[in-house]
Amino acid sequence: MVVRIILYDKLYNFSNEAQKQNLLSRYKKYLHGLIQGFSETQIQIRKVRKIDNRVEVLIDGPEEIFVRNILRSEVGSVHNFEDLKEGNILKGTLVDVGKVGFGLFLDCGIVNPVTDLFIPLFTLREQLAEDTQKSLRDIVNAYDFIDHFPLFVEISKINGEEENIEAKIAPESMKIFSKIMNENIDGLFFSGETKGQFKKALIQQGHLQDIISLERYGFLEHLVLLTEDTNAPGVITEIGKYLPNCKFSVLNPKRMKALKQH
Repeated sequence: MVVRIILYDKLYNFSNEAQKQNLLSRYKKYLHGLIQGFSETQIQIRKVRKIDNRVEVLIDGPEEIFVRNILRSEVGSVHNFEDLKEGNILKGTLVDVGKVGFGLFLDCGIVNPVTDLFIPLFTLREQLAEDTQKSLRDIVNAYDFIDHFPLFVEISKINGEEENIEAKIAPESMKIFSKIMNENIDGLFFSGETKGQFKKALIQQGHLQDIISLERYGFLEHLVLLTEDTNAPGVITEIGKYLPNCKFSVLNPKRMKALKQH
């Protein structure tokens, strides 16, 4: 029996077919690394879906159910709208940041129908700005939110008739923001390149020792926490030439704390 699964990861940041095939080859190698203990079962990348750039794979072999569960656990997969409930915590990435002034939208891989989660401005004010009357632009600038920025969110309201979902930032992400502010350290988010390529750039510029943690949210999305005396913009300046297609965002504790001031 062949099992089909649509993975959470999105592949993007290629401008021609050669770059696309290179990225697909690297992604296939990454997937095979996750299931190396199941040598009799094969993973085939069927396509990158045009609708959302997500990877659809076929799993064929005697351990297909085990492999599918590993991929769902390690990578994640799409969610059917009808299966979601209030209180569910999902991983998502920001989309269309700054295009509206009343909240933020996230792609959490929800299908049937394809639906982005929405965090209203009043919720963002409550969670990130001490309930002060800050604008969405103020919040976006303070946290340097950009497209593909990763957040864990908790579903707070589902409207099945209008097919929309409201959410709030989940504790997993709020803890990261608190750690940055409490420990007075910079955070650095980057999208468009793999963890391995980022680490190579750090090594080439002698910055690997400046990293506290490097968290993978997707194949091309990562969040880094830096040591106390390390300046994130300075790191970007030095490694940027090795990662020309990356988009960077800086979580600066001073800027984030200023948002809470009345």
